[in-house]
Formats: sequence, C-alpha cells, structure tokens
Amino acid sequence: MKFRATIRFLLHMKQAAWRVFLRCLQLACFLLVCSAFLLIAWEADPLRSYPLFQLSGTLQEMAQLALLGAVILPPCLQELPD
Repeated sequence: MKFRATIRFLLHMKQAAWRVFLRCLQLACFLLVCSAFLLIAWEADPLRSYPLFQLSGTLQEMAQLALLGAVILPPCLQELPD
C-alpha cells in the first residue's frame, strides 16, 4: 500500500521537484562512476595511491548525500506555493 502511494506521489510531482529529483540522482550516479574509476586507477598499491583511495571513499559519501537530497528536497519543493 505504501509503495502505491509513493509511486502516485512521484507521478504527480511539480516540475521543479521532479527536476531536482532527477538531477540529484544523476549527480549520485556520476559521483559513483568517478569513484569506480579512481578505484580502478588505484592498482592496489597502498603507498603510492592512498590519496586516490581516500578520494574514492569521499566521492562515495558525496553520492550518499546526493541521494539524501533526492529524498528530502522534492517533498519540500512540492509544498511551496506556485
């Protein structure tokens, strides 16, 4: 029942809320792809490429923040008057 309400809410969002939702999802996907590329470039050499490993972890955390924004911001924008 909650799943249907969530789908109904997503389908009836305002244009601004929908745009913010999509951009947050795109940002999260971009950050995760960049993080994956850094892990590929890491080459498991901890002494030379530890900063790449740290940057990859930071990008993963930023992707989680973008997803959190995708959950919080659209309902807030939905409640604003036109």
